[in-house]
Amino acid sequence: MRSTLAALIVALLALGTPLQRPVHVHAEQAAGAQLPPLVYICPMPEDAEIMDDKPGKCPKCGMDLIPIRLDSKFWCPTHQTVVVRDGPGKCPLDQKELVQVTLSEFWTCADKPDTKLLEPGNCSNGRPRAIKYELAAHGDHNPKHGGMLFMASDAWHHIEGVYPQPGLFRVHFYDNFTKPMAAKGFSGSVVLLDKQNKEVASYPLAITRNGQTMEARIPAPQSSLPLNAAVKVKFKAGEKDNFFNFPFAKLTVDPVPPTPAPAASTSTAARPAAPRPAAPAVASATARPSPAPAATPSPAPAAQAPMTMPMPAPAAQTAQAPLILDSPLNMPPGLADATDETKLPKDVAGLLAELDTRASEVAKLVNAGELAQVWLPAMGTKTVALMLDTHASALPERQRAAASAAVKQIVMASWEIDNYGDLGNLQKINDAHRRLAAAVQSLKALYAQ
Repeated sequence: MRSTLAALIVALLALGTPLQRPVHVHAEQAAGAQLPPLVYICPMPEDAEIMDDKPGKCPKCGMDLIPIRLDSKFWCPTHQTVVVRDGPGKCPLDQKELVQVTLSEFWTCADKPDTKLLEPGNCSNGRPRAIKYELAAHGDHNPKHGGMLFMASDAWHHIEGVYPQPGLFRVHFYDNFTKPMAAKGFSGSVVLLDKQNKEVASYPLAITRNGQTMEARIPAPQSSLPLNAAVKVKFKAGEKDNFFNFPFAKLTVDPVPPTPAPAASTSTAARPAAPRPAAPAVASATARPSPAPAATPSPAPAAQAPMTMPMPAPAAQTAQAPLILDSPLNMPPGLADATDETKLPKDVAGLLAELDTRASEVAKLVNAGELAQVWLPAMGTKTVALMLDTHASALPERQRAAASAAVKQIVMASWEIDNYGDLGNLQKINDAHRRLAAAVQSLKALYAQ
């Protein structure tokens, strides 16, 4: 599944909060080079989805937002901070595929290990500050047991549904850092859906003996694949049901139980300098994104005190291992390819054909219930629509406003599909897809004229 940063951006757009600097930027860590931009988050873990591009107060708890640097990285699913890389690949320790996560990036010095420094540089002893990473809230939405993992609307609880054998539906629960949590006080059911996504049967979820999961038994006549199911769950008494779609085309397979992971580690020196272009800025609803401005070179540490933020006392570490860093990556390859305007046709006819191709791919995945994959072609559809908007001046004046409105609708519907995929809400994805499809047809008709 995609990085959670896009979901946070959508949340900000929905709240009407401006986000002018992209959080997907990757940059070199040497002094004077561009760094991942500072973003400001709520210090309360339960409100970590609150994010802004400037200092301020958390609208939920009233506390001051704190600055952090977020970066999209890849790490081993079982060894995690021992291996942190900029691009996809295989874990050198167990050969499993690296998974994409969002990490908080900071630096420390040996004389003040409890202080997170938000700039690279040298410590008081003249040695380079050591770079460290921590998993950010909502930074890892990768399934842990081979199923589908979604976030609840409270932006705190996460659930993973698995179907390991016919008739057995199991649900795992996690917090906003994707750490397992007990199902204490939870209640819910698994509902079976027909082809029109109407409920045809319901089976209660019961907390298992280990207290960490809930299970439902589906009778044999209704347990065959493909299974079109959903989970309704209450995390506390009296609240409304949280609804998650789980279309299973095949049985899920739980990965081999992980070996104990070595303790989190740090590198012995700052990362080597390597030029990294900035990622595209987040698109507005009505205009094509412009490149992110170059960052002002960071002053030398001696000339300006670095920004710091309190850091909890570290857990006892039994081993140290160097971070493994690979070549720079501007953004995940699939997303980079889908949003690369240089690969698109330059003429209107070619762009219209590409728009139709990408919109058809979105429709295919939505119809198949592939909630975790549909975001990528949706982002690609948005990119083509924004490219078409550059040709709006060729349209008769009376049609330009309609074309711009259609582009805006495609952009917003694409972001909604991206967001609702993380929430596992097929109904809202279908609603957003209908708006996207209608806008695509409208745009095609306007340019065809």
